[in-house]
Amino acid sequence: MKYCPSLFLAASFCTFVAGCGSSMSPAPQSVTQQNNQPSKPPVVISTTQQSSANHRVFVAFSHAMDASTINSENLSINGVSSTVSYDAKNKIAYMSPSTQLSNGTVYTAKVSNAVRDTKGMNLAANYNFAIFTAPVVDTTAPTIIGFDTGCVATGGPVHVTFSEAMDSSTITASSFFVLGTTGSVSYDPITHIASYTPSSPLTAGATYFVSVNASVTDLAGNHLSLGNGSGQEFQWQITVCNTPPPGNFCSYTKGGYAGPGAPGQLLDNNYTSVFSSGLTIGINDDSGPQHHDIWTADSTGLLSLKTFLTSPAGGASGALTADATNPVATGSGNLPEQVAALTINVGLSGVSGDPAGFGNLVLHDTGGSLDGSTVAEILAAVNSALAGNGLPSGYTFDTLNDLITNLNESWDNCQQSTWGAAHLSVAVD
Repeated sequence: MKYCPSLFLAASFCTFVAGCGSSMSPAPQSVTQQNNQPSKPPVVISTTQQSSANHRVFVAFSHAMDASTINSENLSINGVSSTVSYDAKNKIAYMSPSTQLSNGTVYTAKVSNAVRDTKGMNLAANYNFAIFTAPVVDTTAPTIIGFDTGCVATGGPVHVTFSEAMDSSTITASSFFVLGTTGSVSYDPITHIASYTPSSPLTAGATYFVSVNASVTDLAGNHLSLGNGSGQEFQWQITVCNTPPPGNFCSYTKGGYAGPGAPGQLLDNNYTSVFSSGLTIGINDDSGPQHHDIWTADSTGLLSLKTFLTSPAGGASGALTADATNPVATGSGNLPEQVAALTINVGLSGVSGDPAGFGNLVLHDTGGSLDGSTVAEILAAVNSALAGNGLPSGYTFDTLNDLITNLNESWDNCQQSTWGAAHLSVAVD
């Protein structure tokens, strides 16, 4: 059914889901802005995991990268020749195999620490990950599963959510735009949300049409299914707010997601679409030295994950010691449970009415080495620690657990915590 909850950050957000989604209604609260000046090495924040043999393989970075280092020497799939391209706007590299990958096969991929950002800082270490191809190639057209409607802020952004990982190079101001305006477009590979920001403020009280056309494709090159679109475009109408909407975000605790209430329903209704490759903590390098837990993108995985989130945590917080599929408990303390909850919070940001952008909030003034990092970058750092690659400088597993717990509680039930007000801000480039 079509679900349109009440006004949050910049707009109400219509999503096609089964059942009911979040019904939280946050009170207006202040969100400060923070300059996000990277002063630490770039990190890999997201990659292809479960894939189709005819998909391009993506690697998303935390920083703008030096394009001359994003090449086939530094990004590779073991045993497969590939050409490499880089979408500088969205900080996403793509590996396009010269010959199609095999169905139902596991491949290992590597990002060399020779890649560097535009400030000259190299990746701290090689990043190795696994790619699992599906039994059949992908010939299914992607769809739009959510879009902003109703009251939108004069400065935007306007959001649209796709059903799967998309080719960001096809999502531009020519393929996604507000009619009668000019603007810029960005794409989040974690949430599959594209955002349009107008170059000049929209007129308060006015209505506009938003359009996404069929030139947008997924990673297999399948063009967007237009659904209820007009001609070669999917269109809908927005109205611009007469007064600025409140700046709000939403996060939920691990207990909230495991329970029967609104957060649990939000996870139930969106788990398999948002985490279509499964939900992973740690780093999945198949049988390599790094460790991970993964929950499959089905009802078994969801049930196991919800049990895991509130199971008694065995032992002190620490790195994972083995690979596991659909675990219902952990022997590595509270940290894996908190990391699973943070993965959900980042993934569900912008889904079913909750405001987009939680993963882009910037940490500051904690006195730790992760200050200046976005929530998504912190999640990448803690996953590396869980995988067995060492802790961020100055942190122990216990203090890292405290940080992740605070992040999960920073906008609990869409209400900003005292810690969140003091230490999380919207990034300003």
